[in-house]
Amino acid sequence: MISMPAQNYQGPTDSSLRSSNISGYSQVSRIGEQVINCFVDGYEYGTLPDSISYAELKGTGYVGPDGTNLTSVDGTLLDVEHTKPVEHKPHFHEWSTAYVGMIAISRRLRTNFRHHMAAESASPVIVCSAGKGPLDEVDFQFAGVVRSNSVRTMDDGVGPTVDEYFTLTTSGMMTVHNNSGVVIHSGDMIAWTFESPVTFKEGMRLPSKNAPRRVGIRVAEYHDENVIGRSLGFAKPGALFDVIVSLV
Repeated sequence: MISMPAQNYQGPTDSSLRSSNISGYSQVSRIGEQVINCFVDGYEYGTLPDSISYAELKGTGYVGPDGTNLTSVDGTLLDVEHTKPVEHKPHFHEWSTAYVGMIAISRRLRTNFRHHMAAESASPVIVCSAGKGPLDEVDFQFAGVVRSNSVRTMDDGVGPTVDEYFTLTTSGMMTVHNNSGVVIHSGDMIAWTFESPVTFKEGMRLPSKNAPRRVGIRVAEYHDENVIGRSLGFAKPGALFDVIVSLV
């Protein structure tokens, strides 16, 4: 009798498992999972500015009441280098595409009423942080982690050709991408953020390979309002790791 060696997997990050941005990857577990229907809120796309500066991207400045002068958080005017546009408004099909594992957020309002039938049976969310910075986080809240892909196509003037609905996991175990730029350890509390960890020379566009920024994550601080869950493993920057997702 020939005994076969035991085989096991290290989880969704195992290199022997199929995973890509198109096919997605297998989630770690469906136990205790709570799922809701959602759609990308097109109204939010209409409010995006045409471009934002480095200071707005990093949360060190904001546009004044006159709409022209960029003021730092301490009240002083910033120099020209900090006011140059470094990120421009993406196309709608790029901005609204959602892949499994992305962080979804919704506007922090008493009501998210929208003038279309989609909002009657699903939650309006966004999965892209293009055009927003850390100072905008106060207006949004965590909605869940994307559970099913929603790949939007370029508008040809005829109308939508794909279903705009997809699902979110609001409670349970999910696999997410470590785009924080720092090492995440087991037990760390994870929070979402609009801030991008990338660095670049002043006046240059973001080195994002022409892809819009997505909602990022960071290691949460004490009493952080943006907490999405707790890490279950170790992950270097750019790696996948498992998180226990919770809305509370």
